[in-house]
Amino acid sequence: MDETAFRYTGRQRLMMWGNALLVGVWAGWAGASAGRLLADHRTGAAVGLWLAFGLAPTAISVVLVGMSTGATRIDAQGLRTRGMTGRRRVAWRDIESIHELPGRGRRGTITQIGVTRTDGTSFLLPIPFTSGTIAADPGFYDKLELMRRTWKGHRRPGGA
Repeated sequence: MDETAFRYTGRQRLMMWGNALLVGVWAGWAGASAGRLLADHRTGAAVGLWLAFGLAPTAISVVLVGMSTGATRIDAQGLRTRGMTGRRRVAWRDIESIHELPGRGRRGTITQIGVTRTDGTSFLLPIPFTSGTIAADPGFYDKLELMRRTWKGHRRPGGA
């Protein structure tokens, strides 16, 4: 089997980059406002403003930009993920189940793919996911089915 890579859809990447840009503008505003307060010798207010409205948005924008580079790959050996939480590699024989996990997010529903290992631990795949209309992945269920078929084909005794 050749490797199959799943990445964010163009619309999902655009949404993340757009949100990162908005958060970056917000952080820029906070930095400029804090600079004006520093110029007026109001150090305490400047530091508080930057910590509350500048530092957190900056961290969030870094996460959003980093998320857009994530991927999930499947091949004959198993699946590999790369995302903001690091990298993970799991052999097909170590997977107990691959299942969809519908849930609620801030802006509606989100459906992700969960993987349960034979040792009982589980984790979510960063990609693919589908959520609402803006972050919808029209091929989500096809990707889930491909993962399940590949997993089941490799966990049979004497499988490929």
